[in-house]
Amino acid sequence: AVRRDELLVIPDYFTYDELPGLSNELKLKLSDVKPANLGQASRIEGMTPAALTLLLAHLKLGGKNLRQAG
Repeated sequence: AVRRDELLVIPDYFTYDELPGLSNELKLKLSDVKPANLGQASRIEGMTPAALTLLLAHLKLGGKNLRQAG
């Protein structure tokens, strides 16, 4: 499922800090890198299939941690 969603855009306002189940190390890396889509996120060192699936679920479901700017 994750592979077909590689082009799924990660909005600029997406915050990783409050994403449950993600390691602090990955939260920092994702916040620093600010990947534009799931494919870029998948190539971050330390990214696991479980973390990608978690990220995908929050993106698709519009998880509570999505905060629109402005």
